[in-house]
Formats: sequence, C-alpha cells, structure tokens
Amino acid sequence: MKHIKLFKLFEAVIMPSKIEDEAIVNSFESAVEFGQRNDFDVVDYDEFYNSLSEENKKTAPPRRGVPFFALFNPIRRRAMFVLSDPNAPRFIPNFKEIMLDIIGHERVHQEQSLRKGIVDYELPSPLDRKSYFSNKEEVMAFSFTIANGLSKTNRTMETAIKDLDSEHRGGRPVEHKMLWNDIKRYCDEKTIKRYRKYIYLYLEKIFEERN
Repeated sequence: MKHIKLFKLFEAVIMPSKIEDEAIVNSFESAVEFGQRNDFDVVDYDEFYNSLSEENKKTAPPRRGVPFFALFNPIRRRAMFVLSDPNAPRFIPNFKEIMLDIIGHERVHQEQSLRKGIVDYELPSPLDRKSYFSNKEEVMAFSFTIANGLSKTNRTMETAIKDLDSEHRGGRPVEHKMLWNDIKRYCDEKTIKRYRKYIYLYLEKIFEERN
C-alpha cells in the first residue's frame, strides 16, 4: 500500500462542480436554456467560431465532422458546448449525460484558468496529438474524463484501476478506453505516469463522494 501514501503528496486535482438540474434536454433551444441555468454556454458553430481570436480560429475544429464538441472559451472565460448539428439533442440517446460529461472536462479548464490567473490563454491545437495530450492542463482534464468513464463502468475503485489497462474483448471499445489508448500511443512515459497519478486521484475522489 506504499504507493497509495505517495499519491497524497501530489497536487490536488480539480473536481468540476456537479449539475443536478433534472430538466429534459431534447432540442437546441432546451440545451441553450439548460446551459444558461448551469453556468456554461451552448452555441451553434457560427457563434463559436466568431467568438475566437484570429489565432485560435486557425486550429478550430471544422464545421463538419462531429455533431458537437466543447472547449473552455478563452474570450468568454467559461465552458462552451458547440452544437455543429443543432438537431443532435433530438436524435442522440442519453444526449444530456454525454453533454454533462464533456462539460465536466471543460470546467476543469475553467477552474485552472481562474486559479492560475491566466489572461492570454490560447487553445491547444488538437491537430498535434502529442503536444495536445502532453499539455499540462489537458493532462488533468483528460484524466478526469477517463476516471469519470471508469467510475461509470465499475462498482469499486479497485476494479476501476484494474480496468484502466485491461484488454478489450469484442465490440467497439468505450470512449474513455479509446482515449487512454490514444494517450499511451502519443505520450512519453513521464507524461503517462502523470496521467496515471491524476486518474488515481480522481477515482479516489469520485468513489469517496459515492460512498
């Protein structure tokens, strides 16, 4: 159990605040209203793109490709959920749960910005996968994403930790496992160890809150 004590010495992770709003989100309009009540923006692609600096526009995700994505908007200083396809809430099952999981990641970035007093924040480019996954702010936020996913597919912290590196059998891997595989593919060993540290700490907090 020595490794458990060592984790206590590392910096605390940022837990995004929970959203307990029970409203139904099944349209663009209801998603916008839900975001307004819960301190994040929901916008269409044009509003997202026009809100960026000229520098950040160069690496902005394309309009076509994914129906939605999210970011910590460096101009508005808050989490932003972008609906490239405004019809996505109507046709995607459990859309609200997916949206909240993604917003949790961006709220980690929002709190990082507040704590560090970052003024000139530039969005990391997802086009350079190694640099993107190795970015220190992204390491913590992606660690939350992975731990959050593991907590939903495991009943205990012990099984969640074992599941992190377990071999996938049959069918399409779940999103957090695919993300972890990408991180291990692009990052060096030092960065991967930092991920493991934060994933452990997030799992510890998540399961503490659950008990």
